[in-house]
Amino acid sequence: MLMVAPRARGRGVGRSLLDAMANSCATPKLFTSVNASNQPMQRLLLSAGWHAVGLLHGLDEGDPEVFYLRPALEGSAPLL
Repeated sequence: MLMVAPRARGRGVGRSLLDAMANSCATPKLFTSVNASNQPMQRLLLSAGWHAVGLLHGLDEGDPEVFYLRPALEGSAPLL
């Protein structure tokens, strides 16, 4: 789990961490998840081009988990 210190938020740190993690992935598909209540992380994922692909209830009572898929990188095989 990655977290950005409150005083460093809004400065591109989260996007840099997200991009570094995604770029180190050796597979064409990369998923992550976030609680539905975590709107800042969902905005970050959406702004980075990730796509919401699923919802799971029951992990945290009353706060479903939203799953995201990283878009295919240029030159990689298409996602099925």
